[in-house]
Amino acid sequence: MHKKLYFSYLAIILLAIGMSAFIFWNKGYEYVYEQSQEYYLNQAKLMADIFSEEEMDSNNDYETFVLKYSVKYKFRITLIDKEGKVLADSSTEERLENHKSREEVIGALRGNSVTVNRYSKTMGQEYSYSAVPLKNGDLEGVLRISLPIAQIKFLNRQFADSIVYAIILCFILAVIAAAVFTNLLAKPVNEVARAAGRISEGDYNIKIYTRDKSVVGKLADSFNIMAANLKGTIDNLTKRNAELEAMLSSMTAGVVAIGDTSEILFYNKAFLEVVKPDKEIIQGVSLYNFLRNAAVFDAIDQVRDTNSSVTKEGTLLKKTIRNIRVTATPLGLEGEHYFGVLLIIEDVTQLKKLESIRTDFVSNVTHELKTPLTSIRGFIDTLKNGAIKDEAIANRFLDIIDIEAERLYSLIQDILLLSEIESKREYESLPCDINETINAVIELLQPKITDKVKINFCPKPYVRPFYCNPDRMKQLFINLLDNAIKYTEEGTISVDCLEEGNTLFVQIKDTGIGIEKEHLARIFERFYRVDRGRSRKQGGTGLGLSIVKHIVELYNGNIQVDSTLGVGTEFKISFPYLAGLK
Repeated sequence: MHKKLYFSYLAIILLAIGMSAFIFWNKGYEYVYEQSQEYYLNQAKLMADIFSEEEMDSNNDYETFVLKYSVKYKFRITLIDKEGKVLADSSTEERLENHKSREEVIGALRGNSVTVNRYSKTMGQEYSYSAVPLKNGDLEGVLRISLPIAQIKFLNRQFADSIVYAIILCFILAVIAAAVFTNLLAKPVNEVARAAGRISEGDYNIKIYTRDKSVVGKLADSFNIMAANLKGTIDNLTKRNAELEAMLSSMTAGVVAIGDTSEILFYNKAFLEVVKPDKEIIQGVSLYNFLRNAAVFDAIDQVRDTNSSVTKEGTLLKKTIRNIRVTATPLGLEGEHYFGVLLIIEDVTQLKKLESIRTDFVSNVTHELKTPLTSIRGFIDTLKNGAIKDEAIANRFLDIIDIEAERLYSLIQDILLLSEIESKREYESLPCDINETINAVIELLQPKITDKVKINFCPKPYVRPFYCNPDRMKQLFINLLDNAIKYTEEGTISVDCLEEGNTLFVQIKDTGIGIEKEHLARIFERFYRVDRGRSRKQGGTGLGLSIVKHIVELYNGNIQVDSTLGVGTEFKISFPYLAGLK
């Protein structure tokens, strides 16, 4: 733009100079020519006046006059009488032909002052002749002065040279002026262009400072306002984009948007975790290239058909089978054409598992409650039907009812305890001496220990107290030791407690009947029994080990079990000390 503006200015200036020079040359040439004619006529009149005042007696006087003033004024002087005879000529001594027929002579003899340009045969070149009437005494004639046209042309050449010099000077000044004015005018425009370039590179803090009050100044002001508005818009969009990115990143469900041709528009990290594509960058790639799932496809097709939200459930096979819930929604502004589909894919495997556990739990609780209640109702009906009259039978039935009621009470208590532990709301955390707790539990269970079973526990000299709810820790050891006593008909039960670093280790090992390997993975499930008949016979509720596991997890601990059928079972528990501190 700078060059275009510069050359435009220069062309306009040169055109103006050229036209001015042309007009000035024409007018100047005419003016010089007219002034030259008038000058030479005035000179001729002056010579005629001088000649009239001098005394002239002979031709010698005429010759002297023309020679004198010709040398003085640098032009040719010719004296001609009224018959056309040349009396004297300053340029030649030869006898000249009669000049009565010459145009300038004819005009002068008529009393006029005449200037004529024509070729002189005598001098062999073009001359400009100026003739005026002449009178001196009896002499009447013409005084003519002449000047070679070359001298007049020389004057014209000097005039032309002056014009050329003036044009050159004006051209130089025009070039400088065009450069200066172009820079002055283009400077704010260039600033606007540079600012626009910086904005295109992402710099929205640019501002143009100018004092120009013209259109360019208004353009700069408008540009500053536009840049400020654009910066505000970009900042808002950046902020909203960051918020959207944060929201999408924080979502645990996979989110993906696809266009009309199923190409991926955007997605979050959780989506990658759900589908686990082979490629890292999948934006712009068709969803069908790496995800093949009936629930997803059905949801997409139904949304495109109905333009309404759809929820589908299915399974996804990626190394393992997982349950997913797909929620599909039309993508676009309300009332306008929808340009894609937004998919929210949730991994509900754990939820389905929890639902299955809840269903099993309800079924097991119902079954566990139904069994003692059925037994109690049966014995009550028997007593009502007359068995109560037989004291021995009545007492035996009442003992059974009492046992079943106790079992029912224990079951309800375990269920409530398990629910309380699962809520993980522990309001009491006190320093608990684990050695004392183990001793208290052993003493509490002493009545259940037969002569064939021996419990070995040698407390370490010092074990740092563990911060917890002492009742929870006591319940843990009651359940583990009670199970060890129940399933060890003959042998030993070893209890060991020690501290290593910031971890508390507890080990309970028995030489009982043991557990088969296929049951080890499920013994911590609610109501799971390895030997259902034996467990019920010994009054178990099926929740003991589940309670133990939840207590361990309550304090961020870990529990492991190792058992061999016919050899015995070993439980290993570890508690991090920092977990119990408030």
